[in-house]
Formats: sequence, structure tokens, C-alpha cells
Amino acid sequence: KPTSGRVHIASDVMLGYIDQTRQQLDGNNMVWEEILKGHDLTQPIIINERKQMGAREYVTQFNFTGKSQEKKIGFLSGGERNRVHLAKSLIHGCNVLLLDEPSNDLDVDTVRKLEECMETFRGCAMVISHDRYFLDR
Repeated sequence: KPTSGRVHIASDVMLGYIDQTRQQLDGNNMVWEEILKGHDLTQPIIINERKQMGAREYVTQFNFTGKSQEKKIGFLSGGERNRVHLAKSLIHGCNVLLLDEPSNDLDVDTVRKLEECMETFRGCAMVISHDRYFLDR
């Protein structure tokens, strides 16, 4: 919500917002539970019009494989929490994406994956970052 004025969001806008605080994560949930909360596990996750995948495969795309999907959120590092937040926020799809310091606490491999995703994103993105290299790419 704006602090002053007003904001009108068109009816066809699907807004995605990734904040840097990651406060909306439940420390008692396992990684896969937090990311997939509210998603029907019998249904595939639609990545785009040509690609879909199973729920646990989606979690793997954010570098959580095997037993790491069963870690409790409360015991994750900052980078791991950021990956969970990214996965959770992007699962429903969007065509307007607001990213607030998206590369904070991420390891190099995950930043590269995020850069690749941004290059193929078919919407509008607004990025707030102090990571000059990330912004230049």
C-alpha cells in the first residue's frame, strides 16, 4: 500500500513481490512444506506455456535436493531462506515482478540461476539492488 496517493493495478496484472526481509516464512515448516503451502500437490506447477513440473521437482530447481527439502525453515542460513522465499513467491507465476535486493545472501550458483531466469522472464521487472554486477547482467 502506498504511504500517500493511490495505486491502480490493472485486472490482468499478476504481481510478484520478493522482499528482502523474508519475514513471511514459518520457521516450523520444512522447506518443501513452506514453498508448496497452498499448492495442490497432485497438480503440476506451470512454469510457462511450454514447461511444467512436479511439486518436489520445482523445489529442486532452487537447489534443495533430497534431505535438504526436509530441513526446518528456522534452521536455514540467510541464503537458504532467500531461496525458499524466491521459490514460494514465484510458484504462482506473475507478469510484473518487484525484487528488493534479490541477490542478498545468495551463493554464486543461485545468483547465476536467478540471472538466467531474469533473462527469460516474459514480464516486467523492477529490481532494487546494490549488487552492481547483478544489475549489469
